[in-house]
This record gives sequence, structure tokens and C-alpha cells, in this order.
Amino acid sequence: MGSVGTVGLGCVRPRAWAAELREVLACPDSDVGQSVVLMNFTARPEHQWRFIRAAVAQAESDEVLGHIAAGPMEHLLGWHGADYIEAVEAAQAASDPKFARMLVGVLKYKMNDEVWGRVQALKARHAGSPEPAADD
Repeated sequence: MGSVGTVGLGCVRPRAWAAELREVLACPDSDVGQSVVLMNFTARPEHQWRFIRAAVAQAESDEVLGHIAAGPMEHLLGWHGADYIEAVEAAQAASDPKFARMLVGVLKYKMNDEVWGRVQALKARHAGSPEPAADD
């Protein structure tokens, strides 16, 4: 797989990031995690979206999916949610169970209320529970 985007510390690759998350203690000097943080602030939203989709595909555990949720996904939806919420809904509607599990870990961050409500509905659908109240 080619690079998703170039940031200050080099190419950000979902496979390398997922591997670092799995082996963080074995390689404490790696800068891949910092590259992902920089990507959140410097890469175009479409590159961030491609990275998220590729990282979810590479994720081998719910722990890694949680890092994707708490980092790149929250950032993308917090800053560009109005432009990407339909793509997020379509990704889950495409019956991608890993993507749905990743969304469970997403918190509101900077999302507006409309985007956050739609994320909550997706999370509830995955959990099989009723949709949460609008003021959650």
C-alpha cells in the first residue's frame, strides 16, 4: 500500500501505525504515532479519511480500533464532520464490522450536535441498543 499522505516526519502509513500500537513497548523511539498526530492537523481531510479506512482494515484488535477512534476519527469528525458523516454512515452501512466496532470508541470532541447525534445513532445501531437521548 502506498503512503496516505506526507507530513513533517515522513509518510504516514496505517500498517506501520497499527504495528507500533501493538508493539509500543518494544520500540519506544518510533515516531509513527507523532506522524499520525501531525497528519490530523496538516493532511487534507480526504487523506485523513483514506488513512482511517486503511488503518481500520489493518487493525488486528479492538485496542487498535480504539486508538483510531480516539485519534484520527474524532479529529476528522470534529473538524470536518459535516463533510464526512455521510461517508462514515456509508462505511458502516456497508456491513464493515471492524469499522462499526471502531466507532464505539468515538467521543464528541469538537463535533457539532448534528454530527454527534448521527455518530451516537451509529454507535447505538452497532450495540443493538435503542438510540441514546438527544441530550447525551
